[in-house]
Amino acid sequence: MMGGGLLEHLRTSVWFYVAPVVAACAPIGVLRTYFNQHLRRPLRRLLPFLDPFVTIDITAGDSDDSYYYESRGRAKSSDAYAEVLAYLSAACSRGARELRAEGAAEGHGFVLSLRQGQEVADEFQGVTMWWSAVAPDQQQQGARGCCRLTFHERHRKLVVDEYLPHVRCAGQEVTFLNRRRRLYSNKEGVSYYSSSREVWSYIDFNHPTTFQTLAMDPAKKQMIMDDLNDFRNSKDYYRRIGKAWKRGYLLYGPPGTGKSTMIAAMANYLNYDIYDIELTTLSTNSDLRKLFIETTGKSIIVIEDIDCSLDLTGNRARKGGRRQAQADDAHDYADPNRLTLSGLLNFIDGLWSAHSGERIIVFTTNYVGELDPALIRRGRMDMHIEMSYLKFEALKTLAMNYLQMETHPLFDTIKELLDEVEIAPADVAECLMVSRRTDRDAQACLDRLIGELKMKKEETKDINNKKVRTNKHRKKAKTKANAKRKAEAEKEKVEKAASEDDNKKTNDNTEKKATEVEEEKKVIQED
Repeated sequence: MMGGGLLEHLRTSVWFYVAPVVAACAPIGVLRTYFNQHLRRPLRRLLPFLDPFVTIDITAGDSDDSYYYESRGRAKSSDAYAEVLAYLSAACSRGARELRAEGAAEGHGFVLSLRQGQEVADEFQGVTMWWSAVAPDQQQQGARGCCRLTFHERHRKLVVDEYLPHVRCAGQEVTFLNRRRRLYSNKEGVSYYSSSREVWSYIDFNHPTTFQTLAMDPAKKQMIMDDLNDFRNSKDYYRRIGKAWKRGYLLYGPPGTGKSTMIAAMANYLNYDIYDIELTTLSTNSDLRKLFIETTGKSIIVIEDIDCSLDLTGNRARKGGRRQAQADDAHDYADPNRLTLSGLLNFIDGLWSAHSGERIIVFTTNYVGELDPALIRRGRMDMHIEMSYLKFEALKTLAMNYLQMETHPLFDTIKELLDEVEIAPADVAECLMVSRRTDRDAQACLDRLIGELKMKKEETKDINNKKVRTNKHRKKAKTKANAKRKAEAEKEKVEKAASEDDNKKTNDNTEKKATEVEEEKKVIQED
């Protein structure tokens, strides 16, 4: 035992003196091999005791689109890198000393972000983490910039389970609020294999209409705003009841009553994008499905004048009844090479309707009675909103918008006329457009409006008188026709009675003559 220990001690001592010499003379490759085989694992186990911090790199996506990147056959996924940048620009940029400024999407301000190599601290639930912007390695092909998160090992669970989801949610909210809102329209020649940029074209959406400037009955306006608020804040509710997070609005009424303006007010109120779909440019149900897949959440999908789009009216029910409607539905499903009513219904509330969530679908029509009942039933179009002719309460909104006045002596006259006349808000707005915000111009505008209302009243009176005359003429013609039919019936009755009398006399004469003949025969036989 003693001899073995002494031998081991001598061996270690010799190696202690020999190792530096061997290290100096040995090739670098031999030392690297020895390190990888014998020392890497022990040093890696020792590293957490020397450096207990963990890093997570969130790299930029491959796509040029800062919000999404996509691949064939897969749904789009949110770009975490863009969300982290948005979060850092809002939450941590105040504590950084080296920043990068970029022009804001809205207004004339700037959006601040970390400069490459800059580090900033962030606190979450009493725990401090550090973010840094790491520049891509120029020598490495395909390298991308990243945001590096550093935190203590003991906070790993908190960071992974709570902090990172918090960062993404907050970043999504910042991105949503700071984005440039858009109005999309579908391109012609869409196919199922088209990419997002081949499907939609867009412009910036800068429509100034709000619910405050919308000429509408205040009670109905408030009801719509309350409904929109309930929808926007009901994500958990829709999930709990097992329904897709969407809502349908049917706007109907005569031309010029503000249906398109209502859509703009809804988009501004919710801060949503608008997707305007022109159904007549689509060929198949697959084209419609492709358009729907390429839309995002927090958006309003609009189909205007749907009564003019394809065969979506209720004619089939009137033409052949229930059996004909069922036959049409069966034909729709059997023919996938065209755009059908059943395809549109699946788009509204089928399996694909839950894609991305938080969507509003709006249909507009001038003739709601022409639409197929299946298209506008509750559950598909949840709210039916009639955009009616202008009333006095809505007029006061227009007067404030155009004339900057809440009251005027002529308002009483205008109110009396509005109770008798049907006029669209667009026509009233045209009368008020010439205002230059002076009392004289306001007076001229109201006088012009009164003249327009009186002219409408006369037109309505003439139309009503014409209807009365037409009805009287029709009634007179109907009475005359009834009298003629009655006279003809009486004449026919008399002729029929006379004919029956003649027939009876003829029969009597025939019978009398036959009797006389028989009597003569008897006399002859007796003789």
